[in-house]
Amino acid sequence: MANSSIPPLRVATFGMGQHARKLLEMAFAGPGKGSYVLVDEVTAEAGILDLDGPGWEKLWKDYQSRFPRRPTLIMSMRTHAFGDALVIPKPVKLDALLATLEKLRASCRHRGEVPMSPPQQPADLPHGAGASKPLQETSSVLPDSAAPQRFTLGAAEAMEKRTAHEYCGDAPNRDVTDPIQLEKIYYDPGRYLQGHLQRALAKTQAANGVCIKSGWGEITLLPEASQAMLRLSDKQLRPLCVVPLVEANVEINILNPQEVEKQCVQIPGSAPWQLLQPLLWKVALWTSRGRIPVGIPLDSPVHLKHWPNVTRLLLTPHAMRIAALWTAQPHSLLETVTTLQIPQRYVFAFFSAAYSVGLVELKQTPIRKSTSSNLRPRQKGILGRILSRLRRVSQSR
Repeated sequence: MANSSIPPLRVATFGMGQHARKLLEMAFAGPGKGSYVLVDEVTAEAGILDLDGPGWEKLWKDYQSRFPRRPTLIMSMRTHAFGDALVIPKPVKLDALLATLEKLRASCRHRGEVPMSPPQQPADLPHGAGASKPLQETSSVLPDSAAPQRFTLGAAEAMEKRTAHEYCGDAPNRDVTDPIQLEKIYYDPGRYLQGHLQRALAKTQAANGVCIKSGWGEITLLPEASQAMLRLSDKQLRPLCVVPLVEANVEINILNPQEVEKQCVQIPGSAPWQLLQPLLWKVALWTSRGRIPVGIPLDSPVHLKHWPNVTRLLLTPHAMRIAALWTAQPHSLLETVTTLQIPQRYVFAFFSAAYSVGLVELKQTPIRKSTSSNLRPRQKGILGRILSRLRRVSQSR
């Protein structure tokens, strides 16, 4: 948790791709919350560059000429090309990013560098190599009272309205005290493709694979390799997720080690193969559409075991806020809705997806003591006298 007495480090990004940007969002909203804030390049104390895109050399040279003294963190596969700058090798992992951000923060505080005047305009950069757009458009002249804008997730992670509807549905908030409305927030994964995938994975062992066959085709799952093979586009797969499938029409076959090895040879460069976790996550979103699996209690605190890999998973609206909340302290689903002031369907959709890949666990709700153990001494005395009298009456008969 950040020290509230220390102001957050003002950071600007340059050449940042979508995946790297998502990783920063995750770090700034979760473990690094309150320690860092994204600002424009003029008021920044430090810079973070993604130098693996086209024109990276020109971007790096221009950055050095404009900000020669600015502490810098670089994400790149070229770990030895940037002198004294802090470099994180790709693929970037969250723990490595957080550790390097702390070094960057310490370097900035040690130097005490705060740029006060706008840098000179850079030379024309090749397409895709320029500085990333600031989170909010700023005026070319900043007033003295201008303060850096806090990093917010709304615009950065918001999905298109159509896509949000596709994965989260459009159901209004339900009154959970009404049995009829309460029933509508649940769905049974076992009736859909999601359930067949879960049953197939439960049958296979780590060293084996499994093949699911039906009239619509087949899906091969290799848990040890974290791979799945299906010759279906998302457009073809989605209808299969929302229509109940009769179990008798679905065949599940376990693959022996030899068959698994043969399948693994085909994985590199093969289009039908995809990562297993993103597939399960996507299927759960399509199937749930803003609902939760049957049997999930609404009042049990939800704990996020670890951060989802946001560079590979579909992010629903407010996903990062929900993840940050559940990481900091377990909250029930209804508490999450109230705390974040967001629709139930966004919380339920994220939970269903995370639950499908084992990212969340439900904590036990506090067990209320029996009413009899909470009786006041006077009440117990009265009860005791009544029981004693009944025993005497029964003995006298």
